[in-house]
Amino acid sequence: MSTRLECSRRACRWTGDYSTADKRDDGGMKTYICPKCSCDSFYYLPAPVITARVEHANALIKVISEHGRKFFDYNGRIATLELDKNGKVWFVDEYTQRRIYTHYSGRWAGFNNGGTLRSLIESMRTYITKGYQLPLGWIAPTRRNPANGDIWGYGQDAAAAVRKAAATLPIIQTGGKA
Repeated sequence: MSTRLECSRRACRWTGDYSTADKRDDGGMKTYICPKCSCDSFYYLPAPVITARVEHANALIKVISEHGRKFFDYNGRIATLELDKNGKVWFVDEYTQRRIYTHYSGRWAGFNNGGTLRSLIESMRTYITKGYQLPLGWIAPTRRNPANGDIWGYGQDAAAAVRKAAATLPIIQTGGKA
C-alpha cells in the first residue's frame, strides 16, 4: 500500500499519494508538489480505521454514485468516508480530493455537493459513530407532490433503482419506521 499524503496548507488539504503528486526536478533532486496549490510539504496520513459501519456507509455512497445523476462520482473517482484513530469521521470529496472534517458545523470548505447531500453525509457520520440507521425515505427523497419527482433530480426510474439497491444495505432502516 502506498503512503497517503495530505497537503500541509489548510486551505488546500489535497489528499493522495506520491504517485498522484506532481514532481519537480531541482537539479537532480526530485521534489513532490501538491497538484492543487503547488505546495511542497505534506503530512503523512495514517491508514483509516476500517469498521463494518464505515464499509456500510461507503457502500451506500457507491450505490448513489452508480445511479441517476451519479452524485459522489467524478470521472470514476468515488467519494469515501474515513474513520481516524480518534473516532472522528472524515469525508474525502470526489472532485476536490480534500479530506473534510464532518464534525464541523460551519461551511465545509472543499465539499462540492449541496446541502441535502451534506445532511446525508452527516447522517452517515452518525451511523458510523453511534449506529443510528438512515430511513429509506432519505435516499432520493420525493417532494410533497410525487408527480414533481425527487429532490435529487434522478427521475422516477433511477430513484426507484437507487432506493431498491440502498434498501439491501445494513445502514438503511427496514421495517415500519420511516
